[in-house]
Amino acid sequence: MQWANEQIGPAITLASDLNKATSCEVLRVDDAYPNEREIQNNDNLHGYAILSKAVPMSGKSRGALSAILADPRTYIRYEEPPDCSFRPGIAFRFIDGSIQVDLLVCFSCRELRYYLNDEVVGTSFFQPQELRSLVKELFPDDKTIQSLK
Repeated sequence: MQWANEQIGPAITLASDLNKATSCEVLRVDDAYPNEREIQNNDNLHGYAILSKAVPMSGKSRGALSAILADPRTYIRYEEPPDCSFRPGIAFRFIDGSIQVDLLVCFSCRELRYYLNDEVVGTSFFQPQELRSLVKELFPDDKTIQSLK
């Protein structure tokens, strides 16, 4: 995958081998349309309300996610991007030293958004099958996640 923004390099390097991350966790974030979001005084992540506590990822799930993110077949390009409002329901957070990567995932648009130290450094569309399966394993009791198609 060729990225337009060179600043994404450290984020991709860390995401492609999450076993090197000192911290790797997953969170549920509010995937409602902006005008449908409930006003919350809770924490948010890049403007999206956090719906769950951060769940540490096991070595097995880190390896699975790294394999998905490192696979060029995961990413797709559109001549004309879909007309869809980005509504992530999942956020992954990877930390290694001074590097913090947040990866927000929107299954509606099939879009990934990479943040490096709180700045957007890359976006891409993706094939959802493998990532959706992994997310369902990580949130087995979440009805919204389990209903993803």
